[in-house]
Amino acid sequence: MGLECVLMEPSLYDYVMAELQAPELTYQQISDGSGVSRRTVEKIARREIADPGVSHVQKLAEYFRNRSEVRA
Repeated sequence: MGLECVLMEPSLYDYVMAELQAPELTYQQISDGSGVSRRTVEKIARREIADPGVSHVQKLAEYFRNRSEVRA
């Protein structure tokens, strides 16, 4: 019996954190596009909030996904 290699997609949180580290946008631009306050975006990006609310993570993920679709 062989071992199966299962590639897992990154979690929504991991996806958002990776996008927040991209240098192309300011926290204000992300805030304006996502509807999440600039300070909250900043705190999440700097990992000052250990467990951000699901609604914030979902809004940010939706913003980044929509943005990537527009660029494609």
